[in-house]
Amino acid sequence: MASTFLRCYPARRLLSLSLPPRARALHTTAPRFLHITNPQTDPDGNPLTISITPAASTRLSQILARERNPTAAALRVLVTSGGCHGFQYTMSLTDAIDAAEDTIFEEEDTGARVVMDLPSLELLAGSKVDYENELIGSQFRIVDNPAATSSCGCGASFDVKF
Repeated sequence: MASTFLRCYPARRLLSLSLPPRARALHTTAPRFLHITNPQTDPDGNPLTISITPAASTRLSQILARERNPTAAALRVLVTSGGCHGFQYTMSLTDAIDAAEDTIFEEEDTGARVVMDLPSLELLAGSKVDYENELIGSQFRIVDNPAATSSCGCGASFDVKF
């Protein structure tokens, strides 16, 4: 049945279809200004950065507003070895920030802050911190990691090319 559908509608026609405005993705990827404390670079001198989607920024700022000391709290993103693909993402709220070792990404409009150590940042440079709210649960996620060659179905672990 599916092959009949494909024969009736050539692939180039299917690819050119546009979604109605309400069916488009809810998460925009428009660049947002991030203030970076303790910026890092790769061996070639290129900046190691991440981005925070509007959904993640909004949700993180809501969570941090409920904390006792919102100016000290941030979302720590850490990459550890493990998982079904070699590396796994670990995320938690923290107020333990080492100004000399950690890179802090602060979204200017909401004050949402994401903190990473250098080894994690090297593996996540160019990726996005996103927030997904689905029927089965809600969570912060790393999406569009350019260093990942493969990942597990749930998106919690990934493999990199060396």
